[in-house]
Amino acid sequence: MLSPYAEQPGFLTDNLPQSLPTVLINAHLPGADYPVLSIDNHAGAMAMTEHLLRAGHRRIAFIGGPALNFDARERLRGFRDALAAFGAQAQGVEYPGGFDEASGHRAGLAMLAYGPLPDAVFAANDMTALGCLYAFAQADVSVPGDVALAGFDDIPLARFVHPALTTMRVSIARLGEQAMTRLMRLVEMPGRDDGIRQLLTPELVILASCGAGEPGQ
Repeated sequence: MLSPYAEQPGFLTDNLPQSLPTVLINAHLPGADYPVLSIDNHAGAMAMTEHLLRAGHRRIAFIGGPALNFDARERLRGFRDALAAFGAQAQGVEYPGGFDEASGHRAGLAMLAYGPLPDAVFAANDMTALGCLYAFAQADVSVPGDVALAGFDDIPLARFVHPALTTMRVSIARLGEQAMTRLMRLVEMPGRDDGIRQLLTPELVILASCGAGEPGQ
């Protein structure tokens, strides 16, 4: 089982024996015939953005992830697609991020410096959201009173900050379990799963930071 960072098919095909059973996790290698299990980051980001729009937020900022990271790009694409589907009333503002607290903090400071604040902030992962939350706390900006905040991944820490973070739950355990099942199937029946891609849909977890819905889902 591999989760390669590179997106060139030759990266693996040139270095792995063709007879070696291989399953990829959260990978995007166009033209490669490996079975792949991935989180549906696009659908998850769309679901979170739609939730914020249903809650009445119209100006939504998005803090992205690393530009070369496939998950980050898919989450950005989901955010953009949800705004486009909603129509002209929805406005998006995008800030660069790096899937870490420091980049979220920088994005939060930028929002505070250039104002007015958006109605909501959707960060591409929870650590980025927590960095943004800290920037807002330093400036006495209330979450969710002044601005709603949401992340992605449902890391354990997300429930133990104040306010608890609305997020998308990604079941890494389920992903690993299914990847192992497919790998064992390949060992027993080589070639059966070649080229098959399976997507696992994240689950919306509504907590206090977005100020909408039923806390504790």
